[in-house]
Amino acid sequence: MHRFFVSKNQIKDNTIIFEKAIEHQIHNVLRLTAGNKVIVFDNSSFEYLIELRMANDNSIYGRIIKKIKIDIESSIEITLFQSILKSKERFEYVLQKCTELGVIRFVPLITSRTIPRITSNWISTKRLRWEKIIREAAEQSGRVLLPELSEIQHFNEVSKLKHHPSIILWEEEEIHAIKNYLYVLANDSTNYISKINVIVGPEGGFEKNEIQYAKNLGVESVSLGNRILRSDTAGIVAVSCLMYEFGQFSP
Repeated sequence: MHRFFVSKNQIKDNTIIFEKAIEHQIHNVLRLTAGNKVIVFDNSSFEYLIELRMANDNSIYGRIIKKIKIDIESSIEITLFQSILKSKERFEYVLQKCTELGVIRFVPLITSRTIPRITSNWISTKRLRWEKIIREAAEQSGRVLLPELSEIQHFNEVSKLKHHPSIILWEEEEIHAIKNYLYVLANDSTNYISKINVIVGPEGGFEKNEIQYAKNLGVESVSLGNRILRSDTAGIVAVSCLMYEFGQFSP
């Protein structure tokens, strides 16, 4: 069944008023008509089973048939600091797949080796596109909470990380493997972990002074193994490792 994200102010008196883009998709793309059913979610951990109705001006709205509490979100809240990549398709792929995996927050990151030239116009254009990709991935994957897309940050702003375990992926790390670190973290009965930050570099990786800066903040440098992974692959792999180690792939 088709799923759509709606904001809370679109729900009133058991009625869903769809925004124009969703109305267009329902009517002109999916060819759904009055009487068909869809599901919507509104960032409240609930789903709503909706029956489509036709308004007098031929626009579509929905009536709530059933409100359902959904327990699908991950118990570990992952914030992914993903460095902006030269290839917009690869960065968008990370947003899409990590939304499917359960990331709760994305922070686009500018580092010393970030290639794209970042301007205010570039940011405003990309943000709309990124929000659309995240929303569609959440709709497709059955999520009921829409991941947050934070403002773009420079690497030195990771100093704002507080009180939550944080890892930075580094291909030159020779001691700490992500498997060992996450195993200890997930099995520490004295310290319940509910949030974790993952920091991923751009093409070319991090500079050593950036790694040292992160370590000085208490961020753990970890390795994903001997093979060199692309930045877009590394983030997805790290999130997958986290989800597995914290039991999020269990039915």
